[in-house]
Amino acid sequence: MSSECNACTSVQFSGNVKKRLIVCCDGTFNSADTGTDDYSSNVARLCRVISNFGISKTGERIPQVVYYQSGVGTGSLTYVDKARQGAFGGSLAENVCEAYNYLSNNWGPGDEIFIFGFSRGAYTARSLAGVICQVGLLTPLLMDNFFEIYSAYKNRGNQAFDETTWANQPLVPGELGTVPPQDGVPPPSYGTRLQHLRKVAHLHVNIKVVGVWDTVGSVGGPNWFAQAGEDTTFLSTKLSPKIENAFHALALDESRGNFPPTLWHIDSTCMQEDGKTPKVNLKQCWFPGYHSDVGGHGQGSVDTNSVDEIAFSWMCDQLFGLLQLSGTALQKYILLRIGTSGIDTKNKSIRNLSADWRAIAWSNGELADTNSFTSLWWLSSLVATAKPAYHRIPGETKAYEKIGSEKKSIPWRQFNEEVHPSVIHRVKNRKGYMPGPFAKGWKYVESTNGARAYWIKGSGEGAIVLNEYLIPKLGEFDQSVGHDHWQSSLERTFAPKDVVDKQDTVQQ
Repeated sequence: MSSECNACTSVQFSGNVKKRLIVCCDGTFNSADTGTDDYSSNVARLCRVISNFGISKTGERIPQVVYYQSGVGTGSLTYVDKARQGAFGGSLAENVCEAYNYLSNNWGPGDEIFIFGFSRGAYTARSLAGVICQVGLLTPLLMDNFFEIYSAYKNRGNQAFDETTWANQPLVPGELGTVPPQDGVPPPSYGTRLQHLRKVAHLHVNIKVVGVWDTVGSVGGPNWFAQAGEDTTFLSTKLSPKIENAFHALALDESRGNFPPTLWHIDSTCMQEDGKTPKVNLKQCWFPGYHSDVGGHGQGSVDTNSVDEIAFSWMCDQLFGLLQLSGTALQKYILLRIGTSGIDTKNKSIRNLSADWRAIAWSNGELADTNSFTSLWWLSSLVATAKPAYHRIPGETKAYEKIGSEKKSIPWRQFNEEVHPSVIHRVKNRKGYMPGPFAKGWKYVESTNGARAYWIKGSGEGAIVLNEYLIPKLGEFDQSVGHDHWQSSLERTFAPKDVVDKQDTVQQ
């Protein structure tokens, strides 16, 4: 609670139970609440394994309340509407507004906010976080004015919200919930719109975690073509210092030109006073596989790889000590599938849901190319990039920061990218496999003498080095003892022994 926030004082006076508010935004065509035979995305899985209550570091019981949102192109839509939304990202703005409204209605002083998403749901999640960080969290009474405020935020261009003309114009009485002018009564001076918002909204709200799988925007047409809903204009790739933890799982093999990933980076606003230590805990990790492999919504009947479980478990490990997961719920998605299964990993399953019981094969299963010539995705890629396929560029994403009149390039180190060990494991154990991005110019350097393994491109000062991700040794979270909370690294339960043993020789 901020001592300067009038809105907080009002909520605190009426009473508030500390809680964790968890927003989960699913990907395009993904819906876990329609009752259909479908293979769960990692967003849906995460919703189902979050415990009803968590435990703070001081031992306090905290309700964990989940809000799930289906992806674009779902619900009672015609085939044409589903195709339009799926191709052009329609309804993204609506999804941001709905999730924001949920937080506005339920947040109180002391609450923690967690936001997760996959694909365009990841875009929604990050856009939602951006609105909260720049505009703040409006009270329910101010939600009548949300459309006007949100429109100003979306149309801000490269400016921060508090620098926009709209925010710095004088507030006219009657705007933003103020009393309309009355005859014979001098109107009060409210100052600017921004000054008024600082008094009546929660501008100090931080976000505990934003966790996403393979962020893409309202894509479908050329990347030089204006997208429907103008959604691509308001996602910032730089992190806000108001986000405490940011986790991003990325698909290394995705080659559709209209599915470019949107990576985060850290700029000077996210650095401590020394200019070197980040305020934000940013982790971005590359996995083998395509977009739906990492996000967990490949076709369950034909998807025989386990990349989705790896990326899901990676995210769960990042949440250790921040959010409590149910050990019982994890039995279905991970624990009962280790080592034994009634369904062989090399065979197609009879139904989508049968894939939930397939044995985990780690990184060695089949990967279904999403951009093959047997599908029409290569055509949309051709329109988007003038090429039938393109390679993603780990370690080489371009971003800039404007400091005064100078435009400064963001160094690759400030993207905090790592490569998951399942990548090299697949290279060594799957004949003919080499990720397209690493096929030219990249070299893998093994771990020796306690040093960390890494991928390198170039040499000398101009070299790009991406460290191999280390599967953590998570200890017991003491305050959760005696509860049905998962207590250790989920990845370590099924990662190959040779991989874990090799990583354990690294001196951290």
